[in-house]
Amino acid sequence: MKDIFSMPFFDGYELISYALDAELEEKLFVRWVAGYQFAMEFKEFKRQAGGNTGMVNVAKADNRTAGEILNTVKEIIG
Repeated sequence: MKDIFSMPFFDGYELISYALDAELEEKLFVRWVAGYQFAMEFKEFKRQAGGNTGMVNVAKADNRTAGEILNTVKEIIG
């Protein structure tokens, strides 16, 4: 973690994002092998399970105003 924290922000973010995507892919693969490999292909299983690679990078739409977001942050910080 020390090396990641010393990286430029975007480089560290990409590295962590890649690691999380790889972990998700591995978990889906193990799940597929344990129960679905004879019923469907891995790509189909992954699609049905909602495990697309790049899933970590997908952001949900946030329609809050800047003020609302700032108030939420203030509540969290205290």
